[in-house]
Amino acid sequence: MNPLLLVFASLIFALPVGGVEVASLKALAEVVAKDDGAVTMKPGVYRMADYLTEEVLQQIREGVDRKQSRPVVPMFVFRGNRNRIDLRGVTIEIDTSLYKKLPGGGYTRCLIVAGQGIAIEGLEIRNTGPDQGSGGNILSIQGHGNTLSDVTLHVYGSFPHGYGDLLGKGGPNLVGLRKQSGIQVVGDQSVLRRCKVFSRAFGHCFYIQVGDGIRLEDCHAEGAMRPTSEMLADTSGPAFELGFKSVYPNRDGRHVITPGYMKSLSEDGFRTYSDAGSVTLVNCTAVNTRAGFEIGAKEDSPKKTTIDGCVAKGCERAFLLGSHVIVRRSRGDAKYGPLLYLRGGRESDIELELAGDRSDFAVHAIATIAGSGHRVKLTCKPNQTGFAKLPVMLGFGMPDHAEMSSPIRPAAAMGIELVSELPGVPVLTSSEAKECRIQAAGKTVSDEELRKSPGRW
Repeated sequence: MNPLLLVFASLIFALPVGGVEVASLKALAEVVAKDDGAVTMKPGVYRMADYLTEEVLQQIREGVDRKQSRPVVPMFVFRGNRNRIDLRGVTIEIDTSLYKKLPGGGYTRCLIVAGQGIAIEGLEIRNTGPDQGSGGNILSIQGHGNTLSDVTLHVYGSFPHGYGDLLGKGGPNLVGLRKQSGIQVVGDQSVLRRCKVFSRAFGHCFYIQVGDGIRLEDCHAEGAMRPTSEMLADTSGPAFELGFKSVYPNRDGRHVITPGYMKSLSEDGFRTYSDAGSVTLVNCTAVNTRAGFEIGAKEDSPKKTTIDGCVAKGCERAFLLGSHVIVRRSRGDAKYGPLLYLRGGRESDIELELAGDRSDFAVHAIATIAGSGHRVKLTCKPNQTGFAKLPVMLGFGMPDHAEMSSPIRPAAAMGIELVSELPGVPVLTSSEAKECRIQAAGKTVSDEELRKSPGRW
């Protein structure tokens, strides 16, 4: 056969059936702007810096909607509908120094899945460059009915970094924030399967702001921890320059970073906002994040959020929950903070297993519980005794901003059913707990009784 024909034949058979293969971000952008395609990208490492030519940047500038107070500013957009995109073996590198090339005054979403009915499989995104953030996120799922499978993010770059939220998280702030979050979901019927976010930045791993019928399965969020005592040993950096101030008051009323605690350097592993509709999280894991799962809906929401088979390990607080949340077959530890903050709201049905051992850092409660009409059941494995016998606090709210060094104060709790099967763990009630039913393996005592008789109990 003619050698040229052999080459041509090999190219044909290398293409996916009914699809096209691309080998650059420019070619990918052209293909995914169309509808009803099947595209495979040649495995390899692709630099966003090579794609963001002056021509592309000009197109981005022209596309920014300046009628919005904080318009969306993308680097790369999947615009077409119903495309099947195979990105297995593909890594996209985003140098954080590229952020300054984008139009200012907007909300940076580096990659946006904007079309509908898109399926993306196998992509890896990795930050390189200086430790600075965009103020936005790496990947945004915006359109209706999109599916991501086996997508992994390695997020790096934010300011400040190394202090968690102690210098602020959105207002009030002691320094100007440049966050960098992982995956944002704002599209109805979005599905994420086996997606992972490894964060070395101040920002959320997965966060759902709006959208209904959203499902996350077998997803993994992971941050990093740092002791506050190590922060206080810094000899440079923003905390040092501020005299180690914090936006949050500690238990003696001072707004300072307090030794003895462990802080996550990221924000939450999995977070929903009040405008989100029905959300389901199945077999998801959060490690070393601020809240493993901060989940809740509006009090008058007709929709439920379900957490099933999920795990929180080594987080500042494992589960921070609000209204209309159902939790089953899930567990977390109290190594660096409480297993549960049920911050208020209404009609959540929660079953959680306390796992893991105690730590050398300050933790003040296994759970605080407020709100109305909740059902809470706390369990542990048979013969498990390694955890600290800290109280379950009924009729108490989470501390301000859920910051553990801040005081825990009484909060209204009405008509709550609490079952604690934790051996030796006391239940402490406040005068704000009304018409509650308590079944506990440990002693139940009121804060009024405790103040009258502060001896051993």
